[in-house]
Amino acid sequence: MCWRQVSKLHKTLLVAVFYITMYELVWYALGPTTEVTFIHEDLHVGDKYAFIFLAVGPEWPVFSDAEGAQVFKSRGCGPCFMTNNRGLLPMSEFDAVLVYGKRALLSESMAAMDPEKRFLLETYKRCMSSKLTHCIREPRVTSFINFEVLNLCELCDKLLKRRYNNATK
Repeated sequence: MCWRQVSKLHKTLLVAVFYITMYELVWYALGPTTEVTFIHEDLHVGDKYAFIFLAVGPEWPVFSDAEGAQVFKSRGCGPCFMTNNRGLLPMSEFDAVLVYGKRALLSESMAAMDPEKRFLLETYKRCMSSKLTHCIREPRVTSFINFEVLNLCELCDKLLKRRYNNATK
C-alpha cells in the first residue's frame, strides 16, 4: 500500500488513530497511579470538628485548610473548620452553611438542607478579603430559622454542642 494512493479521508483517519494511540500509550506510561490508603482510626476527623460551608460567589478565593481553621483559632474558639470548597464534603455532611452576599446563593445548592443549618453572614468586604481573620468589627451570623444573632465563636460552640448531642443519642 503506497501512501500516495490512499485517499485523503483514509489518511486523516490513519493519522487520527495514530495520534490517539500515542496519546493513550504516553498517558498509560506517565499517568498517575491510583492508590487507596486507609488511615488509622485515631486520625479520623469524625466528631472532633464542626464543619461550616461558606457560600460565596466566584469572586472570592477558596479557603485553604489552614485558613479555614485559622478563622476560629485566631478568635480562641473551639475546633471548627470553615471552607468554601464545594468538593470537600457532600453538602449534607456540613454542620452549617453560611451565606454571604447574594441570598440566591442559598437556593442554588443548600435548599435541600435542614433549615437549622442555614445562616446569613454579615460582614464587610475588607473582612471577607482577609478571609475573616483581620476584621475591624466581628462578623455576625443570623439564623434563618429563629433569626438568632451570633458571632463566629458562639456559632462554633452551638454546632459543637449539637454534634456532641447527636453523637450521644
